[in-house]
Amino acid sequence: MCLPDRMDRKNRTPLAIANLCLGVGLMLWNFREYIHVDRNWLHAACGFLLGLSITINLRWIVCTRRRSEKQL
Repeated sequence: MCLPDRMDRKNRTPLAIANLCLGVGLMLWNFREYIHVDRNWLHAACGFLLGLSITINLRWIVCTRRRSEKQL
């Protein structure tokens, strides 16, 4: 992904949250054998975090494109 050179804190925050959700979701999935929680709850948590990450990233792309079109 090509990111702009200058990103203020307002633009970086959603990406940081999305990456955090992605990382936690993948770690939960990788260590699922060592986590003593019901498998259904673990799958729900992983799916929720991965879906949240995808949603935030897509929303960030849409908002960034709209912002750049307004500046033109």
